[in-house]
Amino acid sequence: MIRLAVREVLELAERCFTAAGSRGGRGGAAGGAVGGPNLSRGGGLGPPHARLSELPGWDPDALTTTDRSEFVWVVDGSTQPGLVASTPAVDLASAAATHHGAGVVHTRTAPGDDTVPTLGHAAYAAAERGLLSVVLATGGAGTPRTVIGRPDDPHPILAERELDAPSAGHAALASVARAGAHDRRDNPLTQAFFTGGSETEYGTAGERLLDRLLRHSIVPSGPDSRVDPGFTLVCLDPDHSRHSGDLRRVVDRFVDGQQTALTRTFQPAAIRDRAETALDEGIAVEESVWRDIFDRSSEVLAPEFEGSYRGAGFNINE
Repeated sequence: MIRLAVREVLELAERCFTAAGSRGGRGGAAGGAVGGPNLSRGGGLGPPHARLSELPGWDPDALTTTDRSEFVWVVDGSTQPGLVASTPAVDLASAAATHHGAGVVHTRTAPGDDTVPTLGHAAYAAAERGLLSVVLATGGAGTPRTVIGRPDDPHPILAERELDAPSAGHAALASVARAGAHDRRDNPLTQAFFTGGSETEYGTAGERLLDRLLRHSIVPSGPDSRVDPGFTLVCLDPDHSRHSGDLRRVVDRFVDGQQTALTRTFQPAAIRDRAETALDEGIAVEESVWRDIFDRSSEVLAPEFEGSYRGAGFNINE
């Protein structure tokens, strides 16, 4: 067992994606998506190491937008895992939330996607931008789950719920996306959650809407619901003029009141303490894992070319 500095863990993860063909800063985004949040869980280099053989097939250019409106983007991930689409999904949903108060990105991914457990980083990344966020993920080898992000100091609050079936919230938003985002002028959350449903303690429309979204996000959908493999990211700007009421308190009360239903909760102080420990003591990594990661990441510095098979003096005297 060896110990690596936090910066080295993140750099190695980034270089692995870059060596696999990620371009234009995508390697850094993907490496941070895998490496960063896993530091708070103690995952170190385990997640990128487990996927070394898959990385050459990960291609962000394979993602295509199939529909959109001012609130919603529908993305076809083709054969790509959710982790490939998660960083652009955060950018799209965040931009829509900043301009319109709400942003939703619904992404279909590969049926065998096993990156579902890593998609909580999208909720964390959006919360770091000051947005309330919800990730609803389904499919592949990963257990369906919901991850809720709430901006806080020094780190966002994260709350996660693992499910035996896609959540009712995911099913509702998937239905809205299938109906055609470009034909819908209303906020997709209004279409999915405002009418019907149980009463809530909140008096304003914005608070009631968010409360219903959160409640639907932690209960399984019915047997007749259709949810394709993929994930939906919802971002809300709590300070946007479109919203009524205090959306932050809705999330706070929900997380506090659902502790027994939630699988795990990451509080800012706990994340800070774990991050400080990692900075002070480094990250424990199996030496064999480090070697595999290092060998792959070194391809960034020394890519294969004709001369690499001809010796160090190739072409010097020719």
